[in-house]
Amino acid sequence: MINENENSPLLKRDGESEFDYHKRLIYGKLKNKTLADFDYSELAPYVYGQDYSVDVARRMMYGSCRTLEKIEDDIAGGVTDDKLLSKLREEKIELQCERQRFFDQRREFNKLVTQLGREDHMYECLAHAAEKLPNTIGNIFDRSDFGGDDYYLSDNEAVLVLSDWHYGMIANNVFNTYNTEICKQRVNKIVNDAVNRIALHKCKKLHVILLGDLTHGSIHSSVRVASEELVADQIIQVAEIIAQVIFELSGYVREVDVHATYGNHGRVVPNKQDNIHRDNYERLIPWWLNQRVLAEENVIGRKLNINIIPDTGSEFLFISPCGIDMCASHGDLDTVKSSPQTLTTLFHKVYGKDIQCILLGDKHHRESFEEMGVTAFLVGSLCGSDEYANNKRLYSTPSQLLLIVNPEYGVDAEYRLRC
Repeated sequence: MINENENSPLLKRDGESEFDYHKRLIYGKLKNKTLADFDYSELAPYVYGQDYSVDVARRMMYGSCRTLEKIEDDIAGGVTDDKLLSKLREEKIELQCERQRFFDQRREFNKLVTQLGREDHMYECLAHAAEKLPNTIGNIFDRSDFGGDDYYLSDNEAVLVLSDWHYGMIANNVFNTYNTEICKQRVNKIVNDAVNRIALHKCKKLHVILLGDLTHGSIHSSVRVASEELVADQIIQVAEIIAQVIFELSGYVREVDVHATYGNHGRVVPNKQDNIHRDNYERLIPWWLNQRVLAEENVIGRKLNINIIPDTGSEFLFISPCGIDMCASHGDLDTVKSSPQTLTTLFHKVYGKDIQCILLGDKHHRESFEEMGVTAFLVGSLCGSDEYANNKRLYSTPSQLLLIVNPEYGVDAEYRLRC
């Protein structure tokens, strides 16, 4: 029972902390014996705030006494209040850091979820647009005279390289006139010429290589001024034109493989120093083409002989027509004369491939160079001379490249498809 006498040594003194009060009662009973006359059960309400039996109270008080002695030993060993406060501050800071890391991780996770949701929505919209686009951009080929399967095919394979269309660009100079309608006309001629040569060599398979800069993009102010379409529209419309090209050509061979890399005009951030090289709008094109193939298959009710090779994010393409190993890249980071050594070394070291042929674009003119049995082809552009080239008095006939590959002779024919 609590002693109500205000002078009782069991009551808390003025200015006495809870810790000191607790310590005085424990030590008074067990160490300095100033409270030895009080029974353990009498002390329990003061020490622990409630009644306990004699045995329980005794065990608890001996345990508390041992704890207090440990605390005093630590203090005697140099653990001061300042050190304890410093340790507490450090632990508090660490806790706050962990808390902030948790919030940062949760924020990044939420951003990722939002981004994935937006991407899914974008792809759904693009897939829907892929079905409707032919009605808006129109068909650039007459599908009435379709190749079919009623003619003999050899073991030859064809490689059609499409590069530097710069769809959306406007040019009107002494060397060249170019816009989106002229682009379609040139594509039509290129495809018709390619069909004639593929039929001439009776090629059984066609490899279509998209070397990049198929759109004009918006990387410079001058580019934006000289553009006829918005960047998003350029991507969508040029992808539809390529889809129609592939559908047209697929009628003259048994199988079509489509490989795509990206150029520098489709980069997301205009400043190339700030941009990640593979962060490029043109990487949407293979996905779009695949959607168009699926839509076309639904329309005709059968599977097409077209394989859209998935985008890997790599700037390099590797193909092997008739067993002849070739690599392709846009060409903004390579030159036609350095590539035989640089790219063959890279592909042999990284991929274990012995490259015999290299395909490059970007420079807007036709050129080839052979070194140590490796031939590098620089593909011309479809767009022709722009204002920059005109001011530099640079001119090259708009063209694309078609190679005929034979199992015995390798690259057996090279066609410059002029337009």
